[in-house]
Amino acid sequence: MTGADTFTLDGAGPVGSSGAVVRPTRDTDYVLRVVGVGGEVASAPLHVTVTSSLGLAVGADDAGGTELLVRLRHADGTPQQQDAQVTVVPPGGDPVQLLCAAGQAACSARLDELPRAGDYAASGALGSTELRARAAASPGRIDPPRHVRATAPDGTVSASWEGVRGAAGYRVQLIDLGADEPAGEAVFVRGNSGSIPLGALSAQRAGIAVEAWSALEPDGTPLAVSRAAGFVSAGQAGGSGAKWQMFAPEDFSGDTLRAEFTQLAPGERLAVIALNAGGKDGARARFEIAGTADPEPALAAAPAGNALRTASAPPLLHEAVRAHEQATLWEALALGIPAPAPGGSSTAPAQTTFCIVRGLDFGNRVRKAAVRVLETEHAAFYVDAEDLSHYPAGFFDTLGGLFESRAYPADRLAFGAESDVDGNGKLFVVLSHELGAHLNGGWLLGYFGNDDVLRPRDPTPWCGAGGSNGADIIYLNDVANAQANGYSADDAARSVFPATLAHELQHLINLNQRCLVRRCNGAEETWLNEGLSKVAEDLAGFGWNDPQGRGEGAQYLGRGGDQLRGYDGRSLTRWEGDPIGNYQGAHSFVRYFADRRGANFGARLVQGRGGVAGLEGALHMPFARAMADWATALLFSNEGATPDARFDYLGAGWSPLHVRLRHLDWQPLPASGADASLRTDGLAVLVTGPSSGGPATLTVRSTEAVKPHVVVARFTGDLPR
Repeated sequence: MTGADTFTLDGAGPVGSSGAVVRPTRDTDYVLRVVGVGGEVASAPLHVTVTSSLGLAVGADDAGGTELLVRLRHADGTPQQQDAQVTVVPPGGDPVQLLCAAGQAACSARLDELPRAGDYAASGALGSTELRARAAASPGRIDPPRHVRATAPDGTVSASWEGVRGAAGYRVQLIDLGADEPAGEAVFVRGNSGSIPLGALSAQRAGIAVEAWSALEPDGTPLAVSRAAGFVSAGQAGGSGAKWQMFAPEDFSGDTLRAEFTQLAPGERLAVIALNAGGKDGARARFEIAGTADPEPALAAAPAGNALRTASAPPLLHEAVRAHEQATLWEALALGIPAPAPGGSSTAPAQTTFCIVRGLDFGNRVRKAAVRVLETEHAAFYVDAEDLSHYPAGFFDTLGGLFESRAYPADRLAFGAESDVDGNGKLFVVLSHELGAHLNGGWLLGYFGNDDVLRPRDPTPWCGAGGSNGADIIYLNDVANAQANGYSADDAARSVFPATLAHELQHLINLNQRCLVRRCNGAEETWLNEGLSKVAEDLAGFGWNDPQGRGEGAQYLGRGGDQLRGYDGRSLTRWEGDPIGNYQGAHSFVRYFADRRGANFGARLVQGRGGVAGLEGALHMPFARAMADWATALLFSNEGATPDARFDYLGAGWSPLHVRLRHLDWQPLPASGADASLRTDGLAVLVTGPSSGGPATLTVRSTEAVKPHVVVARFTGDLPR
């Protein structure tokens, strides 16, 4: 037809220049109508026959997993009338079974692995009709929901969140935060809020997982999923009076939060934990209590000289390493990370040379001759040729044996595989006095430097082309320097050096899993990286599980009585090189959850998004709630007054917590009130006196833009200070 300018498909609407897609749910006749200068012309009917179908979509989620989405349809467009099983086979992988319940519009499953290249194949049946489908993983991404908020005033959890651009809908799942498992059935909603029955789960253990889905059915839309976590807060109505409850910043009415207790038992007290998650440094809050007696006066603080063995500031040795690593990683991400070398000989050379950093001055490297003194299944040990005479007989048999029997398997099982950039299947352990006997008032046991992994090998005799050794290396100090700092050679071989290997190997694995195996945008946050490495020492049987401990571990365990100062006034996430505040806080935080979240917790953390977002994904709870559980455990663990058994540390190495680790410090909360200053991601703890039996009201006032989360716990008795 001349001048045709309008095309319409009956039952589908206008047809544009790129055509139209129709998805009939039953056999249908379509007629194409064209309007032009000569009038209207209709085509002969186009008959489309609809048969039973199986749809498949595959995509990535933001926690390093693969999402499978399956849809079954009869010829009339209705879903399966009975439970149906669908098998999905990943490329080169094992079959995965999905059970699609009767009437379910679509069913899904998550694989704990990155999407694979190639087609995923699905197969199933509706009645006697065998169905098949294929799909490749979509490269699409979607942002996670933000500001998840949930309350349960009447036994039903009401959750809301900020909408996500590109989300077709949201999957809302109630989570038992104590057991770390789903509770009840998930619901799909298309808006920014949803309700789900609380059931038998207590509000104090209830969390919410909200997933944004780019598609709710396999309809050609690229599939991507992202998650956000929330918790059920105590709400704006004063809370429930439970033994333990947590209020969110949204529970403030203006600048005021109130927690009401209709009846405290005689002698019962309140512990208040304020958490400044994401708030500004130095945030202020005012606390007032009515209905309890004044607590005993605070004990005088221990003299500063008793808090540490030395009054000098802690040496910032790890901080120098981490700052250099971050700069090196950013450079490598910008320029491209060299591809690993092809597999070669697994036998390490008897003699070689290494570029070694002198005294953590990364601008001062020297090429040193080194001699192989031991080769094990997974490592080759080299000693600076100048230092060979420093090592007694049997030293490396002991060190190598502990590496193979304890450090290496503990790290590998907990966190994943290490890198192998030189293709020889070996980790190099290089010992040299060049690390320095005394640095800034301390000394460096050893370190992992990512230059060797992220930069090509420096071929120059003077290490003038970057200083990389192009290998997977952990550096240890010389045994003579260990002796100069108060450790015997036997201490070094049996405890200090193998613990350091476990610690530094986690750093190497962390880099490999986050940035070589997967994509990253920077190094792991220091507090998490160091916390994981401290737990790596524990898992290998060293660290605070070793009676001798590492340097700072020995300080923690060696003090006691009234001269013991508690953990307070620190930021959990802002690394400031404080061996008491930073290492103790990060270690105890990661260890608390590592013991409770199963053997794969460390791997989930290392292989996740990194930082607080990755932590929330691994824990399935928001960071503030994780801080609340950890802080409650530090305050109450194994004291007999704990509001719930989940706040006790587990394992012989931690029980009772307050003997092995300094307790959480607190300040009295009298009737006249008290003020507190909070670090970013820090906390303050206040404890009331006993009740005579009757009602009580806690009032918290804050004019900050970001209000604190507030935990209130009821207990009877005394807490250590």
